[in-house]
Amino acid sequence: MRIPHYLIRTASGLYTFRLRVPLSLRPLLGLQVIKRALRTADTRQATIDALDLASRYARLFMEIERQGMRKKLTPENVQRSVAEHGMRPYELDLSTGRLKVDGPEDHALAMDALSKIGAVSFLPRQDLPPSPAPTVAEELTMRQARDAWLKSITPSTTKKTLTIKASAIDGLVKFIGAKRKLHTLTRVDLAKWYQHLRDEQIATPTLTNKQSYIGGRNGFFAWAMASGYYPQGSNPAAGHIAYSANEKRKRKKFGFKAFTVEQIQTLYHPANFAKLSFHARWACLLGLYTGARVSEIGQLRLLDIMQIDGIPCLNLTDDGDHQSLKTGASARVVPIHPHLIELGFLDHVESLIKANESELFPKGKQDAINGRGNWITKAFGNYLKKVTADWPPAKRGFHSLRKTVIQEMQGKGVASEMRAQIVGHELDDEHHAVYSREFTPQEKLNGVSSTAFNSPGLRAISFIESTRQAITVLLQNPRSETIDMLFKN
Repeated sequence: MRIPHYLIRTASGLYTFRLRVPLSLRPLLGLQVIKRALRTADTRQATIDALDLASRYARLFMEIERQGMRKKLTPENVQRSVAEHGMRPYELDLSTGRLKVDGPEDHALAMDALSKIGAVSFLPRQDLPPSPAPTVAEELTMRQARDAWLKSITPSTTKKTLTIKASAIDGLVKFIGAKRKLHTLTRVDLAKWYQHLRDEQIATPTLTNKQSYIGGRNGFFAWAMASGYYPQGSNPAAGHIAYSANEKRKRKKFGFKAFTVEQIQTLYHPANFAKLSFHARWACLLGLYTGARVSEIGQLRLLDIMQIDGIPCLNLTDDGDHQSLKTGASARVVPIHPHLIELGFLDHVESLIKANESELFPKGKQDAINGRGNWITKAFGNYLKKVTADWPPAKRGFHSLRKTVIQEMQGKGVASEMRAQIVGHELDDEHHAVYSREFTPQEKLNGVSSTAFNSPGLRAISFIESTRQAITVLLQNPRSETIDMLFKN
């Protein structure tokens, strides 16, 4: 579990709460940083205490700023008002949340002076005033919110994913309480839930998934805020779980492996490739020359194959029934590689159109529980078992094709912005995400060469050079018995 940025561990092993005072309030408060010893070495308790303190100080800062909009709050006029009430200038100590005064009488006078100029009263932590009731369009119980959210995502979510998301929100509802009002939940409530999951020995990958479903960009709380059921602001369920450096290394080590050049030659050797069904062959070729996700390939419609500015392209979208995408960046246009055209892909599409089909893979189930690409995953997985028995152990699957394409583009010098737009990745660099433009299909295919930007395009990658003609024969003779005869010798 990632430790919040405002929680630090001292050399003694005990935790300390540390929070920077907003720049606009530093002159008034005379402080740049708030520090508070938490007197515990327990990460769970320290995390909860730190989140609690952060929430409370945030409310106080907002109240000061709100009051400051009505009255000019400066150290001078605060001190002047206090002096007018017979007190010497005071010091404000946020580490304890108290005014440094000489006794109860001075304390009462200080509170009265502060109230007269509209300043907030700083109280000890345990006596901080409750937050004002948040404003929402409609108050829902957790059970009502759960039902409404799942109903809203059902049309665009596969059965398998819907089941997983339902499990995540059901776990939160059970922990928080079905009758608890959604708008009353705080970041501390979510921190306690995540810690509860940790205590249940749930692994980080599963926790990360649950966090994405509940606190992600398109998750439960994002929906609740957009719908007016939860106050606008920071997402209380986001940012709690992250992979440690060690966990990241392990995931990279045990994740899907890209195929080597030799392995690609083996997989796409006509004698081996013939073991795949006709439609699975086209799916695997699309994976090899686009780097698209298996679900994106499995849900392609014939109308998603189009010409844009004279370039044959795949339009990866979620506009159709039973179509869905992983992220916003997944919606993209990918030029069709010339090798696919040489293999007869456009002719294959034309034959499907003449047969009055609407899907690129007509036999794929539109309502498959595990998604439209599940049959491709299974077909390729079974194929790997047949032809990779003597390969070194590694995690391999259809996703390995995606990694192969990405690494091949990287090796050919295709720029990261170009690669991201071709394979549908989010740009991690905020500068690139904001200022990069969308490349045209022509540029994605052939590259860009200018004084400001230089990069090859998708055409730079090349596979199955020596066997392409034989594979074309395979694709023109889909019946397995014909293929057996072709490669009998």
